[in-house]
Amino acid sequence: MFGTWAYYNRLSRPLGIGMLMLFFVAGCICRLLEDRLGIPLLLRIGIGVFVLAWIAQFIGHRIEGRRPSFLTDLTYLLIGPIWVLAKLYRQFGWRY
Repeated sequence: MFGTWAYYNRLSRPLGIGMLMLFFVAGCICRLLEDRLGIPLLLRIGIGVFVLAWIAQFIGHRIEGRRPSFLTDLTYLLIGPIWVLAKLYRQFGWRY
């Protein structure tokens, strides 16, 4: 997570700060879920969400009619989340 954040922060400081906040919130949520559900159940839920998200992503690319870019270059796999955050920044009129 730190390595990914460092990459985002190097690309854009405002986007890096936004991703740091998202990582922090996600980490807190995972910690709360771990406390309530336990690690084995949280692991199963995490794997299930991961698999469903990948299936949904490939269905979306199929509907769109385009191949996923990250299959040709793994850098695109890292760019996806920051692209979504940049889109949110543009909606609010925030510079990045």
